[in-house]
Amino acid sequence: MQRLTVRRFFQLSIILTSVSTLLWIEPVGASVHNLMKPVYHVYIDGEDVGIVDQEETLNENIDKLKKDQNVKGIALTVENDVEVVETTQFQSSYDNEEALDRLEEELTFIAEGFELSFDDEKVGVFASEKQAKDTLWNYAKAFLSDEKVTEIERTTKNLLATGEERHPTDLLEFEENLSIDKVDINPEDIITMDNGVSRLVNGFEEEVEHEVESDESLKDLAHKYDMEEEDLLKRNDLSNKEDVTPGDQLQVLKEQDFVTVTETIESEVDEEIDYDTKTKKSDSLEKGKKKVTQQGKVGTKTVTYEMKRENGQVVEKDLIEEEVKNEPITEVVLVGTKEVSSKGSGSFGWPAVGGTITSKQGERWGSFHKGIDIAGVSNKTIRTVDNGTVTAAGTRSGYGNQITVSHNNGLKTTYSHLSSMSVSVGDTVQKGDKIGVMGTTGNSTGIHLHFEVYKNGELQNPMKFL
Repeated sequence: MQRLTVRRFFQLSIILTSVSTLLWIEPVGASVHNLMKPVYHVYIDGEDVGIVDQEETLNENIDKLKKDQNVKGIALTVENDVEVVETTQFQSSYDNEEALDRLEEELTFIAEGFELSFDDEKVGVFASEKQAKDTLWNYAKAFLSDEKVTEIERTTKNLLATGEERHPTDLLEFEENLSIDKVDINPEDIITMDNGVSRLVNGFEEEVEHEVESDESLKDLAHKYDMEEEDLLKRNDLSNKEDVTPGDQLQVLKEQDFVTVTETIESEVDEEIDYDTKTKKSDSLEKGKKKVTQQGKVGTKTVTYEMKRENGQVVEKDLIEEEVKNEPITEVVLVGTKEVSSKGSGSFGWPAVGGTITSKQGERWGSFHKGIDIAGVSNKTIRTVDNGTVTAAGTRSGYGNQITVSHNNGLKTTYSHLSSMSVSVGDTVQKGDKIGVMGTTGNSTGIHLHFEVYKNGELQNPMKFL
């Protein structure tokens, strides 16, 4: 449909006036001008889509379409070039329904969004700059100390009170270059704050080059970069895994963080100071024996560090000052130098702390009882009866925990049913040394010590030696 220009309109008016004069036509109660009605041609991107009788009808319909598509509460604008041309006709010819249907088909809308990115890596587009910054702040503060979060929030609040509006993210430090740019975007592509935080947490994949090492297989690389083996082969134009050889430069996808939140803070912590140990020789203590005469004790100090953290992890730590609160106490240990003999004297001491003999050597319950049983003690300490060397210390069938001591003079003694043992094979023991604790391990009817004596390998009656 051709547009009616002002010049053509006046030409048409002159012709109509001339015709009216020739025919002596005189409109009753109205002029020719009053008989002409305005209509509105609608053009979208230069294409005529129809005629409406009122421009308000067109605007109302555009507003309705805008409202119907504005599902996220974002301000929308019409992307198309919409032009309305008014013309006049003697007899109005318009079709609102057809024009508005075409309008709905042809009209598209765009939103004004704010794109958040770091070093040109796009996180997403948000409905407002504040929403983009709020998203970043919700992500970043999880990596900051409570003190830093409080400090930033207090500072922004104080600045706002003075009329200077600042966002908490304005006070943050990042390793990457932050940018928030205004962009035109399809409304469906605008993301929420929750989606934005999730993207920041998950990061993005970037194609990088990896040099294959001598011990790396295709399976190793796929596991390392969380990729499928088929994807690795396809990405590098390889036919099969045998084509991967050491030294090859392969393209792989590596997970990267969008942003590194940095923080430098001072931290005051209490730390322990290790104590020193001082040894002294003692000729009154048997060689190989040690005795603590002064127990060591750790000291305490308050230390102030300056720490740089990246995404919550400490990457640099510098000591500023330290204050000692309690000095450590040195531990003093006596080390024996007295030479001792592992050879027994042949004169036995008592193997327990008191107690009585509850069963002697001899026939008992249809079998031969090889030793003596001692019980009825309040202190369950078991002692070696003479100097010697431990030749066995372990579990023996029927006897439970058993220790055997060779007295290096043809005599040997055994100590059975112990609940615990204090010596090991190879230890040198002196008469009266603690070697274990009385118990009821093995075949035992109660807590007691079963004690046996051997001479040159032959079983002896312990009562001959005790």
